[in-house]
Amino acid sequence: MILLRILSVAGVAISIGYYLASLAASLRFAKRASTPPAPLAKIAPRVAVLKPLHGLDDSLAANLMSFFEVAYPRVDYYFAVSSYDDPATEVPAALRGRYQFANTTLVVGEEPDCANRKIGKVIRMADRAEKAEIFVMSDADISVDRDYLRRIVSELEADEKLGVVTCPYRARPSGSLASRIEALFVNADFTPQVMLSAEIEPMRHALGATIALKRAALESFGGFRAVKDLLADDFYLGRFAADRGWRVKLSDALVTLTFEEKSLSAVWNRQLRWARTVRWVRPLSIGTIFCHGTFWALLFAIASRFSPVSIALLAGVVGLRIATSAMILGRVLRMPELARDAWLVPFKDLMATLIWAVSLFGREVTWAGQRFRIARDGTMRAVKSDPQDAAPAVHTSHRTAS
Repeated sequence: MILLRILSVAGVAISIGYYLASLAASLRFAKRASTPPAPLAKIAPRVAVLKPLHGLDDSLAANLMSFFEVAYPRVDYYFAVSSYDDPATEVPAALRGRYQFANTTLVVGEEPDCANRKIGKVIRMADRAEKAEIFVMSDADISVDRDYLRRIVSELEADEKLGVVTCPYRARPSGSLASRIEALFVNADFTPQVMLSAEIEPMRHALGATIALKRAALESFGGFRAVKDLLADDFYLGRFAADRGWRVKLSDALVTLTFEEKSLSAVWNRQLRWARTVRWVRPLSIGTIFCHGTFWALLFAIASRFSPVSIALLAGVVGLRIATSAMILGRVLRMPELARDAWLVPFKDLMATLIWAVSLFGREVTWAGQRFRIARDGTMRAVKSDPQDAAPAVHTSHRTAS
């Protein structure tokens, strides 16, 4: 019990330091993000916005409209679906009438022999964007502010060695309890962690919420075809560019991800998949358990048989966690209306600890309703009832894939 109490106190101390450091980094980010973007060149570089689509949800139209509303002079929009049967096809088609002066192209079909079907669409779009100097790829569930392109393009153009700019993101829930809890995984954990990490080590990966690449950087490692068989293409697009000597930067532009999960099981499956892919790509990430302050404080209370000191420590850690999360939600992510959910953070923390523990065992994940098994070399295959009916191998990757 003595060793357990010592270990738990050490975990609490490390966690408190981490919470305060991530809060400080997040506040510094908010200060930078509040400044206007740098002016563009007299002739702004031509940008191709690439939006792979799949399926229809309640927020898709609003998300795409936010991209049409950006203030940028030279931008072409490309949307891609696998087939005309995809209901997402109707959204860009309907918006074309509303934004008649926007240069829009709808691409139907995918590049063959791509294990990553999203990248199969991206390749088709990029091939059509022959005049683009900068490619901006983002997921369909992302919405942006009006200065979005001005900010990321001005950041890219400020440094000739900078090849990739990627955006941190905040999560907006649809209203269900499951979506509110999953949003906290992003808002209270992942995004502050990204902001802190960007301050203490050079970025060598990108985030799927937005990846802006100079054409020269993209072509230096073979273009989008280089990631056609990789699961988390976002992670590797940044990694491959960094390997070729290009810098990767975390933008000051904050984008918004919409969560529409209805069940906690869906939240569990996605978070478990992320936790396992992080472990495979970055094995040292298992050390993040020492940043689970709520767990360590509860463990200390149990090991101390809920002594007054241990209860006070638990209350202090929970109070700190709620307070810092509310501050990040309100001041950094600019969503004060969601600060009321900060009381859920300790429960989310314990769920995160359980997911972390489960992620250490087993090699299966659930992706888009399909179960996959991960091999020792990092490839993944669909789990089939007939062992002779195996799906093509796909490489696993970082949790930055949404």
